[in-house]
Amino acid sequence: MDAPFGLDDETDDDEDELIAEGGAGIRTWYADPLDDPANWGPPLPSPEPPQRSVWELLWPWGVRGVVETVEVLALALLMFLFVRSIGQNFVVDGGSMEPTFHNGEMLIVNKLVYRSFNLAFIGKGEWRPFGQPEPGDVIVFRFPQDPRRDFIKRVIALPGETVEVHAGQVYVNGVARTESYLDKPPAYEYGPVQVPEGQYFVLGDNRNNSYDSHSWGMLGESFMIGRAEVRYWPLAKAGRVDNEAELSATPQAGVLKSP
Repeated sequence: MDAPFGLDDETDDDEDELIAEGGAGIRTWYADPLDDPANWGPPLPSPEPPQRSVWELLWPWGVRGVVETVEVLALALLMFLFVRSIGQNFVVDGGSMEPTFHNGEMLIVNKLVYRSFNLAFIGKGEWRPFGQPEPGDVIVFRFPQDPRRDFIKRVIALPGETVEVHAGQVYVNGVARTESYLDKPPAYEYGPVQVPEGQYFVLGDNRNNSYDSHSWGMLGESFMIGRAEVRYWPLAKAGRVDNEAELSATPQAGVLKSP
């Protein structure tokens, strides 16, 4: 029987096999049996992803973690240095400031309050944006005779003022000072002496048991660390330091020597 449309019979296996499908008068012919989806067979499995070691898997996260850790540590260091530049904590060691402060009490000292800036390069001289030491300020300073030691005392007289201790009373420019923070008046005599420029006369509140200006002389401003601002230990006495006058004052971890 003749093949339709004048085509030869499909009797030779080497000839292209023609496969007809479709319906409704539409016929599709495949010149190659593999073109027919019916002959495709099951799908091939997906290729396996390349095997990676645990180190290769963790390496990107490890690098990222190291970078983030370094960034956090650098930020923490900058914050620490900034805080330490404006304030520092100290521990009172000794009894020279009793009854105001006792041995072992902990203070925060304002290191910024007396900071000065030299503006000579613009013809302005020294600039003090935060103020300067005032009578009654409780200050922390490096001991002039041994700067490795830190002392805590109270400012009594300023540069240019004349100070005298006589008959249990402190006089500044001839005027007796009222010092309600004292337990006992001083039992020694001193002066009168004028305080040189750039220096201060400081005393401990425990007048008869304090190694201070009446013993070793005036305190140069360059030795000052800052003003006592807050007592934070013991908790029962925590609060702002009551500087005898209009005071303001802030912290390096250290021990205050107050012989």
